[in-house]
Amino acid sequence: MSEFKRIPLHDAHQQWAAGSAKVADIRDPQAFAMGHIPGAFHLTDASLNDFLQQVEDDDAVLVVCYHGISSQGAAQYLLQQGLTNVASMDGGFTAWAHEFPDAIEHS
Repeated sequence: MSEFKRIPLHDAHQQWAAGSAKVADIRDPQAFAMGHIPGAFHLTDASLNDFLQQVEDDDAVLVVCYHGISSQGAAQYLLQQGLTNVASMDGGFTAWAHEFPDAIEHS
């Protein structure tokens, strides 16, 4: 089985800006509502099946959490579900919000 990748913040931003990766945000509903990467899918236990139906096995998926730690376990889990191109974003949404404050959407 493959290992997930870790992707530096700026590389993740480039993939997102180019539309070449889907973003899966695993933070809690309140944090997601307060701000998230535009176009991000709020990935929870309840929404997992919907997410898996929306992505192809080889789609690039960026997993985002608060600081880039929890996303590593989630990225590995997505690989176990059959996805093949999954990365955990270093620094998480906290780093994204600091570095790219204009690239935040609110629910």
